[in-house]
Formats: sequence, structure tokens, C-alpha cells
Amino acid sequence: MKKSDRTRQDILDATASSLATAGYTATTVKSIAETIGMQDASIYYHFSSKDELVGQVLDIGTSLAVDAVDRALAELTDCKDPREALRVAIIAHAEAVLGGGDYPRANVRSFGQLPPELVSRHRKGHRDYGQIWTRLIDNGVESGALRGDLNRSVARLIIIGALCWAIEWFDGAGDVTAADVGEHVFQMVVNGLSADQPHQHAVSV
Repeated sequence: MKKSDRTRQDILDATASSLATAGYTATTVKSIAETIGMQDASIYYHFSSKDELVGQVLDIGTSLAVDAVDRALAELTDCKDPREALRVAIIAHAEAVLGGGDYPRANVRSFGQLPPELVSRHRKGHRDYGQIWTRLIDNGVESGALRGDLNRSVARLIIIGALCWAIEWFDGAGDVTAADVGEHVFQMVVNGLSADQPHQHAVSV
């Protein structure tokens, strides 16, 4: 790797680490430069602005989560059970976000703090990722494995929200792994969507 490429990667890594722990507002070009022993001006040689730098970090984080889920689902080519597909996707997402390093965590931790321009830039990527989950839930409902009386968009948001919120408490230091978190989310949330579960008080929203 060329020195300029290595430096660029160091800047991205430092930014991802800062975003994952401190969020967008507290992450500054000055703090990033200090972390890697550079002058502020040197960062602008590689990135035109803080938002360009942050945007690229978030792109990487989104891609890592998408790729993890895509790979996990690709291994289920012979599986016809839509609930198992959801389970595999949930665990893959949990491992990407909770055990995949700073980039996916930076995406989750910072997205709510972004200025409107960055939100707009990343909204398409989030929509595309959401379509994976929409398809999984649709397949489950249409096959009869999942309940059809619940709002599918709300179900998708609850699943992703539960997984992403886990970064607030998961530190990987105990006996619970990222995969364990995903399994628990599946058991608690998706079992509630299953068609063979009792549901006397379904509400349409």
C-alpha cells in the first residue's frame, strides 16, 4: 500500500473510532488529526471537508452490514424456511454492528446527529438495506410463516431498532456474544411475528 493510501486509511480509521465512541458532533478534524499525529491541514489534502470524511466512513459501515447479511443469506440457498432466513439475517447484522469494529458502530451511533445534507446522502443506502428486510418479512408473510395482520414496516423497524440499540450496552466483554444478541432478538421479536403464536389483540397501524 502506498504511503498516501496508508495515511488515508489511518484517517478513516481514526474517524470511525471517534464517531463510534463520541458521535458526529464531538468528532472534529482537529481531534482526528491529533489522534494520528497529523496537522489539521494535512487531512484536507485527502478529504475536502469533515462531512466528506464522515460520509465515506458511513458508506463503509453500511457496506459492511449489507455485505454481512448478503453473505449469510447466500449460504441459505437450499433453505426454504423464511423464519430461518430472518434468523440468519438478524444474527449477521448483530455480528456486523456489534462485532464488526468501529465502522458499523459509527454508522449507528452518529446517524441521528448528522446534518440534513449527510442524511440525504445516506438515505438511499439505508432504504436499499431496508429493502432486504422488507423482502424477508414479505416472504414470511406470503408463505404463511409470519402473521399477516401486523404492519410490515413497523416490524422491520422494530427488528433493526432492537439490534442497533444494543450498541449502547454491548461491550463484548462478558459471556454474551454478538451472535447471542441476534439470537435473543430473533427469539423475542420474530417469534411474536410467527403465525403459529396466539395473538388475540392484533392492532393495525
